[in-house]
Amino acid sequence: MNTPEIQEFEGATLVGACAKMDLRTFNPGPVWGQLMPRLQGIQNRVSQDLISLRTYDGIPKFGPNENPQFTYWAGVETPDLHPELAHLDITAGTYAVFQYKGLSSDSSIWIYIYSQWLPNSAWELDARPHFERLGAKYKNDDPESEEEIWIPVKPRG
Repeated sequence: MNTPEIQEFEGATLVGACAKMDLRTFNPGPVWGQLMPRLQGIQNRVSQDLISLRTYDGIPKFGPNENPQFTYWAGVETPDLHPELAHLDITAGTYAVFQYKGLSSDSSIWIYIYSQWLPNSAWELDARPHFERLGAKYKNDDPESEEEIWIPVKPRG
């Protein structure tokens, strides 16, 4: 697996669709189904990237016996609100950014991040959104697909 780049995120406003879920019932398809028909009507997008995001209440625990609940978001970054879509202000902060290539359904990257990289790093999770930036090289569930995984972190201790 790879080593992340530690980056400062300036913050952003996300507009899109959202729904409450947990890891065992995770099904992002219907949320994307709410966003995609409205995508062309969203003006002043910061980029063409799509954002797949989860907000947790506090800092989630990940492990074989854990099932954290979260609000899942499918959206885009824009400085403008959209009357038909929900919005979320993503606060600024430090992120570990992983470059990932492979199937979006392959959970091995998540297992690596939360059970190997994070416990052995100088960082711990911070209580901010976790998200993926789905850019031009993203191809839904294709082994050649590429995306950035942004994990909120703060110095350990």
